[in-house]
Amino acid sequence: MTIGGKVGVDVFVMIGAYFLVGKSFKFKRVVKLILMIIFYTWAIYIILKLLNYNLQYQWYEIWLPVPGTYWFAGSYIVLLFMAPVLNLVIENITQEQYRNILCFLTLIFVLIPTFIIPNIVDLGLSHSELGNSTVSIFIYLYLLMGYIRKYPSKFTNSIITNLLFLMLGLIVSGAFLGLGSIYWNDNQQIPVYVMNSLSSNSFFVVWISLGLILVFKNIPPFTSRIINVVAGGTFAVYLIHDNQFIRGILWGKVNNSQYQSSSNFLIHGLEISLLTLIICIVIELVRQIFFNRAFGIIEKKLGDLLDRKLGSKKDY
Repeated sequence: MTIGGKVGVDVFVMIGAYFLVGKSFKFKRVVKLILMIIFYTWAIYIILKLLNYNLQYQWYEIWLPVPGTYWFAGSYIVLLFMAPVLNLVIENITQEQYRNILCFLTLIFVLIPTFIIPNIVDLGLSHSELGNSTVSIFIYLYLLMGYIRKYPSKFTNSIITNLLFLMLGLIVSGAFLGLGSIYWNDNQQIPVYVMNSLSSNSFFVVWISLGLILVFKNIPPFTSRIINVVAGGTFAVYLIHDNQFIRGILWGKVNNSQYQSSSNFLIHGLEISLLTLIICIVIELVRQIFFNRAFGIIEKKLGDLLDRKLGSKKDY
């Protein structure tokens, strides 16, 4: 089940990247994310304090929650600031150069970290020496989406081909993880390879994420209010349930290990996940009702101010 969470991370970044490629930089996007992070950090802190929870934290984790408190949010904000530079690169290199860059980045950011692990195969390299970080992976995913948008092909535009690509990715990943679980105790290196394949830059995670993106990209356009509501609240779901204080409380109450030897394990896990999603979406809808107007004013005024003072006068 862990691989599904990492696929979710990559898909979220890839969707954002797909619609940011070629767009001019706007501080409003960054301000919007930061306001949400500050709101939920402070709101959760105040509520738990009023409920007399014993909270352990550093002062800056509350008063300066961006970017350190949430690793994903911090890395995504850096990506937003990097987007204008990445767009310049995308616009000013040839297709062959672009393809070569992607092949090289795939090798060092995806293939080597997945299959040639430094602590097993001694190459004198480490992940850090390869430049491997959450920001670097997000940049790689951005460039990958940029190539798909700029250079559409029969492969990227065929939903049948994309479905087969996605299904093959699921089968290969399932077989790899299945074999890994069967032979888990036979060799001490196997668990390392299996756990490494569950990271967001894993070959299998990138394969499945790309397959999902391509399939849904080619579905005929339609509008769904329910999907829009849920999609619009997913970032808040992350901010709420993965808050440093909520995390300990939530997973302290939800002890899924009691179901590991039971056929109810998967059902229970999905029930808890769905319930968490629904509750957090409802909380976000309440926030929107009471604070969206005020937040919108702040986003526009502060965003426009920063664009005038710090932004470029020309679109990227």
